[in-house]
Amino acid sequence: MASRRDELNAYSFARKRTNAAFLKPLPNGSIESAPRPLKAVVPSIMMGVVMLVGFGACGILKPVAPQGWDEVGKNVIVGDKSTTRYIVLKQGKQKLLHPILNLASARLLIDPNFKVVKVKEEELDGKIPHGPAIGIPYAPDRLPTTEDADAPKTWAVCNRPGSGLNSKPQQSVFILGGKDKQAVEGKGKLGPSQALFVEDPQHKKWLVDSEGKAFEFNGGSEAVNDTLRRIIFRSAKPQPVSQDFMDTLLVLPRQLGISMPAVAGAGGQTSDPKVPARARTVGSILQDSSGQKYVVEQDGVEQVTDFVANLLEEGANAEKLHSDGSRIKPVQIAVNSIDPKRDASDNLSFFMGNFGTFPSPWPTESLSVANEFEHGSQTGGLTRPTRNGVSCSVYNGKNNKLPGGEEKQLGYKNGVPDMQTWVGSDYPVKIATGANSYVTPGSGLLYTEVRTSAATSGSQFLVTDTGLRYPLPRNNDSESKAGKADDEQDKAKVHLGYEGTHPPLIMKAWSELLSTGPSLDIQSAKKPQSS
Repeated sequence: MASRRDELNAYSFARKRTNAAFLKPLPNGSIESAPRPLKAVVPSIMMGVVMLVGFGACGILKPVAPQGWDEVGKNVIVGDKSTTRYIVLKQGKQKLLHPILNLASARLLIDPNFKVVKVKEEELDGKIPHGPAIGIPYAPDRLPTTEDADAPKTWAVCNRPGSGLNSKPQQSVFILGGKDKQAVEGKGKLGPSQALFVEDPQHKKWLVDSEGKAFEFNGGSEAVNDTLRRIIFRSAKPQPVSQDFMDTLLVLPRQLGISMPAVAGAGGQTSDPKVPARARTVGSILQDSSGQKYVVEQDGVEQVTDFVANLLEEGANAEKLHSDGSRIKPVQIAVNSIDPKRDASDNLSFFMGNFGTFPSPWPTESLSVANEFEHGSQTGGLTRPTRNGVSCSVYNGKNNKLPGGEEKQLGYKNGVPDMQTWVGSDYPVKIATGANSYVTPGSGLLYTEVRTSAATSGSQFLVTDTGLRYPLPRNNDSESKAGKADDEQDKAKVHLGYEGTHPPLIMKAWSELLSTGPSLDIQSAKKPQSS
């Protein structure tokens, strides 16, 4: 009888013969030479596993789309080839992929803490249904950062002579940030001894000082006004400027305008024994070795600014002292040889130092005309004659409180605008041909437009480097009605990334120098492009 070993050997031999019959070994080969199929299976499986791991790693290192790219209202999606921008919104229960016109529109519709993700076109074309293109036409693509939009900017409106006879002045407006602010500092900036001589569209002539204060001539008659202008500006001709230019200046009330000063009792004798005998005539001008001037009055002497002294030396006061009206020459005296008048606080007082209780806003120094383009200027901005000189009214983006609270008397309850004036042979910054506005590239400002200098609220605008101002609604313009009243405010401002900013108050006269772009509101951003 066969053993168990014999039976096992017989089974193995039969199996090998069966395999050999199917796999057809060589005719002269043995059963042992037949191919062994399982010998190649394991290496094949191992190779397949390696290939799968390789493809997986490739997918991880270079994915078709970032994880979570298709979350609703979370990302700005950029196609890898076309660079078309999309956002994902929900319509009912369905997600739709919408092409978006510009970044401002996208930001109005998605999370303020959005991300920009790049996705392959084949993924965009296959996974989510496409909706219509949406957005606000002509809304900005580039927005200023939160920090930049919250920082004060320098505003300047500049006029230059028109190209033809009797033509209107050419005008451009500038909003300067960063290094561009230096364009209206230093070179070309007017100092205390300089002024602009301008004429408005109604042919009224004005003196504009280095701080942007505009004085009318209030001599009582045109003949006296002509005399005032001759003394101050000599033979200079006024520069025609636009009404827009005038509206940005600190136009002072008529009663503070430039008038002809007069000394009471001029031509008589003073009672002050310390006044030199040769200068005791009331109305005479004294000058000490430090350059300070004084006017002789009936009861003593009083300090006088160089600006007022010039008017006394050549104006109506001179006619009372000299029959021929010739100029009064200051009498030289030693310092401390006289005892000038003092005010109630025991400080040296000035002749015409106050208009009632209001400190005199007049210039204090002798003036030269900064915008006398035909003869050049003493400023660094205009060193040689030119026919196309530029004068600018400049607002430094902030307001100042005066020591005695005089800003309220002038009507500036929010503070007096920090102003200056500037001249040059060309605009302070190069501007594109055909453009009339310039904003520092990458910069901008979020501000509140106010109609009057006393107003504290108004419309909100965002300025970008397109040179346009875009209205931002203050109320909640989203479809949601839930939430507290405070939460319903400034939705557009929050979505655009400007939560926590403090928009400054900008006068309408400055704001309206810029052209207005479309309103940046949520409902407009949702509209299909064709509607």
